[in-house]
Amino acid sequence: MRILALPAALALAFCLYLPLPQSAQLISHALLRLYHLALRPFSRRNGRADAAPALAAMLLVLGGAVTLLGALHPAVCAVVMAPLFPALSLLPPCAAVKEELDSGKYAGDIPEYESRVRTACAALGPAFVSDACAPLLLCAVGMPLWLGCALGWIFLALRAVCGELPLARRILAPVLRLSEGVFCAMLLLCACAVGRNPFRTQGHGARERLMSILGIAGDGADTHAPMSGDIAQSAFLCCLCTALLAFMLSAVFFLLC
Repeated sequence: MRILALPAALALAFCLYLPLPQSAQLISHALLRLYHLALRPFSRRNGRADAAPALAAMLLVLGGAVTLLGALHPAVCAVVMAPLFPALSLLPPCAAVKEELDSGKYAGDIPEYESRVRTACAALGPAFVSDACAPLLLCAVGMPLWLGCALGWIFLALRAVCGELPLARRILAPVLRLSEGVFCAMLLLCACAVGRNPFRTQGHGARERLMSILGIAGDGADTHAPMSGDIAQSAFLCCLCTALLAFMLSAVFFLLC
């Protein structure tokens, strides 16, 4: 029943990030701080540090700790995995933007109104690729070997340090490419939920595909001018894709667990 911890963790992530969206940044800063602490034993007297061994040591300790916690009970595993989906922290800011637009603040500035709608919607696609779909895939793949928590937290740690460490970006690149392909497929699968024919959409990445499904990509295939309701639709569609993917992965790996 361990694989059922995956959808449970996603449900707990909503409970964490919707009321406390700032916790995503706090977790990222904590992981970055942990990396800086791991650098100290690998620093030389001339000030240079061996980043790769320090990163490996940090990931080994972090992965081992969360693996032990996750092995205690599936409920504990779900709690440990809940912070792995920080893309959900974007939902409250998007809701705030929609509320601001609905207040009539930009009634006299239509270009700014449409720009804010497009910006809010466009941010969700890439965020759900890297901070929802990717950890979901890694957790599901690792769950049969009791490594779901470890792979998810290792990914989250690499995301936290990739701004300072090119090695982390190289490690993440293939995972993010796979995640983007999977999420684009989920967007096409769920496009009908927002009233769009998936075969009439276009775009090479999650951002372009999402904007095309919403019909506000800014090209000749647009179906309407950007409206505040598009923000709600984009958030709903991204959440639906993520939740459906979680249940699909749970079904696929159920027998293995």
